[in-house]
Amino acid sequence: MRVLHVNAKAGFFGGVERILFDTANGLQERGWPQALLHAEATVQEAYRGPFAEIASDEALIDRFQPDVILIHKESDADRITRLAARLPTVRMVHDHDLVCLRRHKYFPSNTRICERPAGIDCYTHLCFVQRGERFPIALRGLGEIRRGLAAHAQVRGFIAISQWMRAELAMNGIDAKRIHDIHPIPSALDRVTPLPPASRPEILFVGQVIRGKGVDLMIRALAELTGDWHATVVGDGHHLPECRALAAELGLAERIHFTGWIDHEALQDYYAQALFTVVPSRWPEPFGMVGVEAMARARAVVAFAAGGIPDWLDHGQTGLLVPPADVKGMGQAMQELLDTPERAAELGRRGAQTVAERFRHGAYLDQIAHLLESIA
Repeated sequence: MRVLHVNAKAGFFGGVERILFDTANGLQERGWPQALLHAEATVQEAYRGPFAEIASDEALIDRFQPDVILIHKESDADRITRLAARLPTVRMVHDHDLVCLRRHKYFPSNTRICERPAGIDCYTHLCFVQRGERFPIALRGLGEIRRGLAAHAQVRGFIAISQWMRAELAMNGIDAKRIHDIHPIPSALDRVTPLPPASRPEILFVGQVIRGKGVDLMIRALAELTGDWHATVVGDGHHLPECRALAAELGLAERIHFTGWIDHEALQDYYAQALFTVVPSRWPEPFGMVGVEAMARARAVVAFAAGGIPDWLDHGQTGLLVPPADVKGMGQAMQELLDTPERAAELGRRGAQTVAERFRHGAYLDQIAHLLESIA
């Protein structure tokens, strides 16, 4: 089986590109030739590994002769239409871009998660107002969303990476029979091993410090805690200065350490010191891999039940789920684990067991291979 991947970028720029690379590498090791059609000009040399060819011109199709096309991130509706009309095609939906004007799937007016299809709510909640490039603001209409969805008319299958994403596709008119549920598991997760329980009341956040990740919500929840505790925020992003200022405003500057960007290989030490981790996402996570990575290290997770998070976090079994944006509830959940560290350790142990049983890269590849064969 010859697989052509389609993506905007050809390099290690984010989670989408990591999953694409791992998928191609795993299928190539199974004897399936892989190629990559990309949009942006830059190609990172380290990204070439599993691909017989990487190119930005569609003449690649004639040279490579794929049996099936797997689209990841691609915003060119005309290209999608051409590809789907030419060969059996599958779309892996990694985020909300296909159906959301703002791409974040929460309303800017009140930060409440949007559970509606693209339509009138995009205007009544001001989602059409965007940050501009040449001017402070720009306006974006639903025409682009509708063209994008229409371009997928001949796409034979969609991969939803969580139940939330399945529901999102279905409410926007995608036939449920075309939607396939596959969790995206990177190969690196198989190499993560459980850590011994931590001895200190340390709370950990790992991820981008952007508004959608909700670090400010976590900080407000931390202000509700009593007793001896310390928190570490590992990550960087445009919301970091605001979060630092909020911590100072709430009198927590000495209790919260902001590390900035940390190399992925150095994360192990931070997890080793953490009693539990927090995933306080404001936006509905398409899946939320950072929480699964914490569980694999035997760390309990406290998280908002936003988007795909309930797919991997079992409340009371591997961590504690809190209603979206419920700051008081998050504070209570964190206090519970601080007061009963033995419970945090037990939740962490069960989390590691869950990852070992349910979230393996090999099983993910089996599902992908089966789907691509059936589509082709």
